[in-house]
Amino acid sequence: MTAPNVDPTEDVLIARAIRGDVEARRELFERFREAAYAAALRVTGRPEDALDVVQDAFIKAFESLAGFARGASFKTWLLRIVTNRALDLLRAAKVRRAVSLDQRNDGHDRDAMPDPPSRADEHETPGAGLERTELGERLARAVATLPPEQRAVFALYADGDLTYADIARIVGIPIGTVMSRLFHARRRLTELLGDLAPAVRRKD
Repeated sequence: MTAPNVDPTEDVLIARAIRGDVEARRELFERFREAAYAAALRVTGRPEDALDVVQDAFIKAFESLAGFARGASFKTWLLRIVTNRALDLLRAAKVRRAVSLDQRNDGHDRDAMPDPPSRADEHETPGAGLERTELGERLARAVATLPPEQRAVFALYADGDLTYADIARIVGIPIGTVMSRLFHARRRLTELLGDLAPAVRRKD
């Protein structure tokens, strides 16, 4: 059974891609790269990291195509890979920062090691589209303050065409947990953004 809102030609492309058709894989990449990049950027907060995540996600997706459920949404499946990869990257970065701080606290390389950049500094370079605007920059900085799990849910919500059920499938959590994380994320963003608070809501 084909998932709602799935383009019938998508199944054809996937079938060709499974057989190793390079053009079919290129078409899938072109169709979904912007959505993948937008989600990765909102989770990682760094354009360079988002690009790495997208590249890794598409490689993994194409390597795993044989296990893709025919008739399902490729976008939903891909965004799950993107989100997991982005969260893995955030966790790895958190561990590296913790090790760095421990070394500095122990007196190792105290003068040679610079302080970690502030979250605001990390987002001075705006990304594409909305991120080029003042609103986008402020929103990116605010999103960067969210816990990774809330950030991932908000990133998928901000995509605009994913339902709560879609997000639940992508992240692998119950719908109620999606709603709870989104509630706390939006409340936090509303506190931080003030006059720009409407930006954290979408038109469903």
